[in-house]
Amino acid sequence: MRAIDPQRYEVAAVGITRDGRWVAAEGLGSLPPGALALPSPEETTGTSLSPGEVGGLGSGDLPVVVFPVLHGPMGEDGTVQGMLELAGLPYVGAGVLASALCMDKAMCKQLLAAGGLPVVRSVVLNRSEVEGTGAESAVGQLGYPVFVKPSNMGSSVGVSRVSGPGELEAAVALALRYDDWVLAEEAVQGREIEVAVIGNEAPRASVPGEIRPSREFYDFEDKYLDGSPDLVVPAPLDEGAVEEVRRLAVDAYRLLRVEGMARVDFFYEEHGRGFIVNELNTIPGFTPGSMYPMLWSASGLPYPALIDELVRLALERHRRRQEHRTER
Repeated sequence: MRAIDPQRYEVAAVGITRDGRWVAAEGLGSLPPGALALPSPEETTGTSLSPGEVGGLGSGDLPVVVFPVLHGPMGEDGTVQGMLELAGLPYVGAGVLASALCMDKAMCKQLLAAGGLPVVRSVVLNRSEVEGTGAESAVGQLGYPVFVKPSNMGSSVGVSRVSGPGELEAAVALALRYDDWVLAEEAVQGREIEVAVIGNEAPRASVPGEIRPSREFYDFEDKYLDGSPDLVVPAPLDEGAVEEVRRLAVDAYRLLRVEGMARVDFFYEEHGRGFIVNELNTIPGFTPGSMYPMLWSASGLPYPALIDELVRLALERHRRRQEHRTER
């Protein structure tokens, strides 16, 4: 919000409380118990706005663009995006399909592999398959250590590093707190490289950056709480490696039908398999100290101009989709 040019945009902040209420937020980080932005059948007080009236938060006939900055389930998994589609509102970022695919790590990896992109070896289990010795025999094929995680989650929530069979049951139980599907992946000994991608039909990639975690792996604490990972922008890579990882990032972006933006995360085995696609984040961290805006700033697109471009892309896609027909 601080980076948005006030001469070009009128900003109306909408917050979501922990109990699921949508409220008009007055300023950064403020979630007052005031007017609802969307109607709730349980609420009897406050001013209620229907989805089609959210444009009333702006003024005149100016276009309204929703900029969702939401991580995890109900935010970047296609659900909010579907609601905005039904409301007929343009929004920043990937659409329903791409959001859902990129959120589901298991499905994402299956599609990437089918498209010929390099991915880590993994095993996918649903809740019914982890009883007894099912999980141990399946995960054992990968060899230890492995990472066990919920298939649909973000920010490294529910992720465990498992050094041996004795730690597997607890790791699976933790992952099942967040999803019915569990993903176990081989532990890759490589550098963590990230590339920012922007665009709709003609996406382009930023310079790559590198994350050097302060912990055993880049977990929730390292990302958001007391960690101090070293973010190196641009990443120290030779010219050939930079060209390759940027190409792979755009290939993955196109394959999963992403539009707007995404951060593509890689492992880099310098003396092994080279670059391996880990995942795509369709709503990457967006603070001034986050990797996505840092990568674009290093690529010649400063933060305010990045916001301008994302808004333009949202309006462009909305206009294009409005030209589609649903009747014969």
